[in-house]
Amino acid sequence: MTKKKKKEESQVKVYFPGLNGLRFFAAMLVVFGHVELLKEYHGYSNIESNLAVYESGRMGVTFFFVLSGFLISYLLFAEKKTTATISIRKFYIRRVLRIWPLYFLLVILAFFVLPRIPFFDVPKLSADLPVYFRYTLPLFALFLPQLALSIYPPVPFAEPLWSIGVEEQFYLLWPVLVKHIKRFLALAVGIIIAGFLIKQLAFMFASQSRDAEAVKYWNYFINYFYFTRIECMAVGAIGAWLVFKKKRAVLKFIYHPATQLSVYALTICFLVTEAFKPVFNYTIYSVLFCIIILNIATNPRSLIKVESRAFTFLGNISYSIYMLHEIAIKISMGLLTRVYGTTFNDASSNMALYAASIALTLGLAILSYLFYERKFLRLKTAFAIILSGNDVREKQEGLSESTKATLATGF
Repeated sequence: MTKKKKKEESQVKVYFPGLNGLRFFAAMLVVFGHVELLKEYHGYSNIESNLAVYESGRMGVTFFFVLSGFLISYLLFAEKKTTATISIRKFYIRRVLRIWPLYFLLVILAFFVLPRIPFFDVPKLSADLPVYFRYTLPLFALFLPQLALSIYPPVPFAEPLWSIGVEEQFYLLWPVLVKHIKRFLALAVGIIIAGFLIKQLAFMFASQSRDAEAVKYWNYFINYFYFTRIECMAVGAIGAWLVFKKKRAVLKFIYHPATQLSVYALTICFLVTEAFKPVFNYTIYSVLFCIIILNIATNPRSLIKVESRAFTFLGNISYSIYMLHEIAIKISMGLLTRVYGTTFNDASSNMALYAASIALTLGLAILSYLFYERKFLRLKTAFAIILSGNDVREKQEGLSESTKATLATGF
């Protein structure tokens, strides 16, 4: 038996069924919201003013934040338990190989390639890009796109990068904190409280200020922390802690069918209605999303199952879906307007736009994943201390759902 084979067999394996399906649904929520946003940018008939539509993309991103906090934290807990430490270097390398290739490809496209092609012109925003180029490009290069978005106009097709910057900042700090701070629950709760208080206090001070210049800078500050939702990731991390520490009393309540039904009903209500919008603080939504994740990923008796080969693949390309969907929407919109002269003020043209946008988004995402990202993902596996995701799923083919859940959670 080779040394590589022995290493793979001795590695601790973590697999949560359903997470890929959840990633895909969150990504599609962003796509639906941004179809209307791109229509608004171009002056076409749209329903972006509907608050449920306006917040749909933000809800999808918040779901991603909670899911990232859950999965990354659980893997760090498992690594710390298995090796008595956390390899910060290997963690950073894994994140770089997963995030950076597509991130910087989109930066290059948005700043240097697409602005030179008239077809990809976005009214007003494309004209703003060269004006603020020397400020926005360095911020994107330093993984501070949410700061750029807080101060300057959006960069066409690079808007999705703001959440990637937030996650990278979280990844920079989180393994260090998990490694060195023993009272993890206090840390996570403290971050949630601090995130809430910072936003509320900043909003209060800005509201009371009578100095226009001071209000402008307060708005920058508020916008930055509005985008930087690390408290949402901390909510997901608490979910991981509950599962890893086997807090049965709390999990029993979370797993109860009545809890599941209540959470699903509330979540659907919040997503499809204009109630409690626009949103300034996403903590309550993060809690609902965390309960959904815990049930689908760790509860063998979950009322909803989203584990299948199709969802696994769609989850694999969800990062590409999220990153490339605005380009796909723009291409679909441009082709439909040129061929049919539509302004999207009727049902048939909108159905065509959504269908074309989704199909092209999936097509671009598949090409990106198969011919670009996978090369880096193979390198990433070499630095894995805890085997997770699809590497584990391949070894579990043929096992029952309950067995998979047991392997993932230890219940």
